[in-house]
Amino acid sequence: MDENMQLETVVKGKGKHYAPNKFLNKIKMYGLNLGFKALHGAATLFAALKSPDLPKEQKLMIVGVLGYFILPIDLVADFLPTVGLADDAVIILKALSVIYSSITEEMKEEGHELLKKIFGEKYMPTIEYEI
Repeated sequence: MDENMQLETVVKGKGKHYAPNKFLNKIKMYGLNLGFKALHGAATLFAALKSPDLPKEQKLMIVGVLGYFILPIDLVADFLPTVGLADDAVIILKALSVIYSSITEEMKEEGHELLKKIFGEKYMPTIEYEI
């Protein structure tokens, strides 16, 4: 099974759990434990959903990925120290790699701004990287 099919299988049906307020609450509670790259990736996916230019298939995948992130019990329960968010981070980063060509600099920047608003001084990206 190719990687895109694996991702679709994991996130299938998880879109019903997605709601912007649920996503923001999960980010506030667990975001700093997610790891910077996955945290910014999640915020970038959240920003990408607003784009009228993003294809519907990609939006559906993002909703499934963010719905998976919101679920407290998934492949690895989120409340487990250290490893609880590892599967979420992998799914988020995989989704970014699948839709990379559709992600704009504006979406990345909107993700940064959202995280600065939520975490204030706690959100200090120290290294630049490419999503």
